[in-house]
Order: sequence, then C-alpha cells, then structure tokens
Amino acid sequence: MTDQELKDLVANLVTAQANTQAEVAETSRVIKEVGRRMGAMPSNQGDVTEEFFYNSLVAKPALGGIEFDSVTPNLRFQNKGEHDEFDIVLTNGASVALIEVKYKAHLNDLEQAQSKIASYRRWRPEHKDYKVYAGLASFSVPPDVADAAQDKGLFVLQRRGDVIEVDAQRMKAF
Repeated sequence: MTDQELKDLVANLVTAQANTQAEVAETSRVIKEVGRRMGAMPSNQGDVTEEFFYNSLVAKPALGGIEFDSVTPNLRFQNKGEHDEFDIVLTNGASVALIEVKYKAHLNDLEQAQSKIASYRRWRPEHKDYKVYAGLASFSVPPDVADAAQDKGLFVLQRRGDVIEVDAQRMKAF
C-alpha cells in the first residue's frame, strides 16, 4: 500500500466516522423528541378526561339524585409544605362530592379516592357537618374496579350515551 493509498483510506475513515456521528446525533434527537411527546401523552389524556367530566357536571350538576350548586375543577390546598389537589369538587351547602378523575381506572385508584375524604375534611373544617361523597370518574372502568368501588361505597362516573354538544351559533352552509 502506498502512502497516498494509506492517506486516502484514513481520510475515508474520518469521513465515514463523521457521517456516523452525525447519524447517531440525529437518531438521538429523534428519540428524545419521541420521548418528549410520549411523556406528554398521559398528561394530555388526563387533561382531556378531566375536562370531559367537568363539562358534563357543569351541564348537569347532580349525582345519585343529589343536586349541587357549584362544580370546582382542580381545587388545590397548600399550607406549611403540605398540599393536596382534588380533581373535581361539587358542593351544595350540605353535601360535598369529591371526584378523582382517571383516564383508565385501576383498583389502587379507589384507595386514592377514599383518602381524599379525610384530606378534604382536614383542609375544609368549616364543612365538618357536610355529608361527603367520593367517587371515581373514568373513560374506562373495568368491571372489577366498578364492583370494588360500589363495595366501598364510592360512586363511579363513566361516559355513556349522548356525549357531544354542538356549538352552532356561527355555523353556516357553504
């Protein structure tokens, strides 16, 4: 092998290595972007689920025959390093309904829904005489979760039936 052939071989190897590094960098960028988008998906699903149930309850603020006066989304409390958040809270002057919202319900979500009762009572002592109801709202509730919720005295909200509303105030034919 001549000096020139050796120099050409080394130059080709350097070019190939640079190309490989550029391809690896692009692959890493794409993987990071996919990870970012996939990481946001559960949050987006949760936001959509919460919005659906909030809008549904604002339109019809009643649960199990109990009418409510107010529907509050994302009620947050914070004091001295402690904090808690309630996905949806309905109140009427004598009763409170605490709703934990999940895209897909699991058995461990029931414990979280139940724990919200004591937490709410701690944060809102002025409601000490209110009846407190708790439940789970979800787009997907497996039968075993629904049964376990009922056994624990929790209510379950699911989407069913007519779930769309058309805002046609400015609709026109084209």
